[in-house]
Amino acid sequence: MSKTLEKGYKIFDIRMVLDSMKDSGYKDAAHALAELIDNSIQAGEGLDRTTNVEVICLEKDNLLRDRQSSKIEKIAVYDDASGMSAETLAMALAFGQGTRKGASEGMGKFGMGLPNASISQCDRVDVYSWQDGNIFHTYLDLDEIAEQGYENVPAPQSVNTLPEEWTKKIESKILDSGTLVIWSKLERLKWKRHKAFFENTAFIVGRMYRYFIHENKCQIRMAAYLQGNQDPLYNALVKPNDPLYLMNNTQAPDYKFSKEAPFILFKDDSIKVSYKNKKNNVKIKASYVKQRVIENGKQNLGSTPFGKHCAKNQGISLVRAGRELEMNRSFEISYDPLERWWGIEISFDPDLDEVFGVTNNKQSATAFKNLSTKQLSQEEDKSESELIELLREEDDPRLIISEIADEINSILERMRAEIKKQNEGIKAKQSSRQIDEAIKAASKITSQEDSLSLSDLQGQKLTDSEKFKELKEYADDIYGDIEEKDKKEILASWLEADTKYIFTTEEIRSSNVMFDIAPKAGKIKVAINRSHPAYEHFIKTLEKEKGDLYNVLKLLFLAWGNLEDKCRSDKERDELINLRMSWGLTVKKMINEMLDQ
Repeated sequence: MSKTLEKGYKIFDIRMVLDSMKDSGYKDAAHALAELIDNSIQAGEGLDRTTNVEVICLEKDNLLRDRQSSKIEKIAVYDDASGMSAETLAMALAFGQGTRKGASEGMGKFGMGLPNASISQCDRVDVYSWQDGNIFHTYLDLDEIAEQGYENVPAPQSVNTLPEEWTKKIESKILDSGTLVIWSKLERLKWKRHKAFFENTAFIVGRMYRYFIHENKCQIRMAAYLQGNQDPLYNALVKPNDPLYLMNNTQAPDYKFSKEAPFILFKDDSIKVSYKNKKNNVKIKASYVKQRVIENGKQNLGSTPFGKHCAKNQGISLVRAGRELEMNRSFEISYDPLERWWGIEISFDPDLDEVFGVTNNKQSATAFKNLSTKQLSQEEDKSESELIELLREEDDPRLIISEIADEINSILERMRAEIKKQNEGIKAKQSSRQIDEAIKAASKITSQEDSLSLSDLQGQKLTDSEKFKELKEYADDIYGDIEEKDKKEILASWLEADTKYIFTTEEIRSSNVMFDIAPKAGKIKVAINRSHPAYEHFIKTLEKEKGDLYNVLKLLFLAWGNLEDKCRSDKERDELINLRMSWGLTVKKMINEMLDQ
């Protein structure tokens, strides 16, 4: 037997293990930093003061392709919380041995945060921690571990002072207790320069810790310095990023009414659930945009910085122990731009980690999805009542998820209806503010024609007051849910002397026509049928974009309207109407056939 065989082969090759652990599933540096901030906030609980956390980048100039460029060389996270003893410090850098391992309360639980998060971004992490002014230091260096194969965290050593390159850059007062974590050898850092690093990190961190910042439990500073320089390149406190847009003084860009919360609270309630013989509350909070905020003058609010900010926060915020895990997007209608105008937050305690499928890096809840009770019963081939009874008997966590999903879908149905109603009213107002290019072009061409049309002849028989009355009745019919002052704006645009056309969308029930043509107070009314599948699957998309394609499409319908209006006889007009109805029916059948395939 060979000596190697007698001695045995290593079960794990240390280099392969380290390479595997580097890819620990953190989405980016912001989510890795969150683990360190978790530790800082957790260590500050019970101190009866605000915990100061500072994230500091140190950049170094480098010569890149014959030009000077700087990139991040080191990142430090400082806090003035309770600090750690030497024994606790050594334990904190050992995988799976964190001081919060197995905790049922608070953010920490898994014992993997500090070392796991650190090596996902760097090859060396140094940690200084102190209590009552006694400072201890230890570290992990992946190159050393791979070369020397040591199995224990280097014993923490007592040191007299913290590194000067960091103490001069820490802005808050360094107290008798605290921790300083330093990342170096940043081989896997996604954002190389401080600008991109802080823009992305502040957005995510501000949303994760919005409640801690808003309630003044912690203050998070972000700063960047060029190596050897004491003047900061960047220096700012992180503001809360509230995806429900109910807080004041947040990261949300200015909007029309910046002094008030832009969204209105729709629901703030909880669902009582039971799991493993323990009762818990799952809190559900929902909001949607205020109508007076979404009315943003001539500019579409969705294209403003505020609208784009809302789109980045789109989804359902899952909050565990006051800290956000992720934005879940399984409930949204991905193609609908109106989805940005609602927010939902689901809050739960660590006791329900197994129910939600919380990962050990606290970045996601893998079991939470849009799984309705109805859908679940179909999958199990049981009635809903039978399924609920079975899941309850087996203490199946899917029952809790499906109950939450049912409540979310109920809330969304009502909020979406409100948002749609708002949007329809706003579109009506916007269309009244100025005549669009398509109507201008169509009206100009029609005015150059010599012969009188059906609408011309009918208009000659009506006084101005009769025309106003007829158009007002029409506006009341299709815009019944908007304010009177807005209807007056619409009527004013319809009554413009150089405007020949009225273009609208409306519900034409029990009709197969794609669009309707009719004379109206001396004008040609062209109404697109919202009940026709062509609207839902084609026209509606262009309508939202309001670009040149939509204007060209409108001109096609307006041209047909002019054609019918100019008919020389009733027989010719009836033939065109029948042709339009027949065409609309054929298009409807073809679209439905395609969708059914």
